[in-house]
Amino acid sequence: MTPQLIIFDMDGTLVQSEECAAQALLEAIPGLQGSVEELTQRYRGWRLAHIFADIDSRQAGSVPDDCLQRYREREAELAYSMITPSVGVESLLSQLEHRKCIASNASVDKTRRSLQICELSHHFDDNIFSAYQVQAWKPDPALFLHAAKSCRVDPQACLVVEDSEVGLQAARAAGMSAVFYDPHDNGTTSSGATRIRALSELLSILG
Repeated sequence: MTPQLIIFDMDGTLVQSEECAAQALLEAIPGLQGSVEELTQRYRGWRLAHIFADIDSRQAGSVPDDCLQRYREREAELAYSMITPSVGVESLLSQLEHRKCIASNASVDKTRRSLQICELSHHFDDNIFSAYQVQAWKPDPALFLHAAKSCRVDPQACLVVEDSEVGLQAARAAGMSAVFYDPHDNGTTSSGATRIRALSELLSILG
C-alpha cells in the first residue's frame, strides 16, 4: 500500500542533533559519566525528563536543581555549530511527492530552529507536531495518532520514519508501518520495520 502520509521523526532522522544534546548534557551535569558517543547511543529518542531521571538513578544526586535551564541554554548555544542536516535529506525531501509531516518529542520551537539551521523549513511549513502538544512522549503512540488525525489520514495509511527504538515502538502501537533509519548501524530490537542505512533508500521503498 502506498502511504498517504509520511511522518518523519526529527532529531537523528532529518537532522543530526543528538551529539549536540549529549555534549550539552555533559556540560550541564558536572561529573556525568560517559562520552558523547555513549550518551547519544543510550538516550536516542528519549524524553529529556526520563534522561535526567536515568542519570540520577545511575549517579544519585548528580543532577543539579538548575540542570534543565543549564542544559537548554547550552544546547541552544551549541546548536548552530553542531546540528547538521542528515546526509541526503535535502535531495529526499525535494523528490518526495507524498504528503509529509514531522512528529517529534521536542518542542515545536526547537524543531523549527533545527529546520532553520539546516535550511529545511520550506519542506514542512506548519506540518510540525510535538509531544508537548499532547503531553505524551514516544513510545506512547499519542503523538503519531495526533499527527495523523490533524492531517486527516487513517493511522494505517501512515508510514513513520524513525531512528530510535522508542519511536518504532510508538509507530507499532499506533498501528502504523515504519522504516528504521540506521545510518550508524546501531541495530534495533524492533521487528516489523524496514531498515535503511541511507535516506535515499526511502524513495526505492516508496516506488
